[in-house]
Amino acid sequence: MTTTNHRTRRSYGRVHGVVIRMYAHSFDVARHSDGATVHALIPDRLAAMARDLGKGSVVNMRGLIIHDGRRRIMRVERLERFTPRPHRTVTNADLPYMPDFTGGLGSVAYVRQLRGYDE
Repeated sequence: MTTTNHRTRRSYGRVHGVVIRMYAHSFDVARHSDGATVHALIPDRLAAMARDLGKGSVVNMRGLIIHDGRRRIMRVERLERFTPRPHRTVTNADLPYMPDFTGGLGSVAYVRQLRGYDE
């Protein structure tokens, strides 16, 4: 932990970012806003939730942030994990109408015609 001196700033805040490193009772997060690294200290009551996190997980944390000019450390009080929503598969019906410029020919026949290989 950092020592408190006249340059240490403490504030409550929120960090939204991506987990970049995992440790036994903490992890590092790269903030979405500016890419700065925040070291998150996890209390025992959130340990089970933190164990399910992995590198690349998107999280939202709230708690006490201590910044001493070199490192940002957060004592996490609330932790929320974001899971990406599945996207449905795109089909031909989703594409805008495209005119048939091949004249009903298949792709191979159309290219053969363009190249002058008519048989």
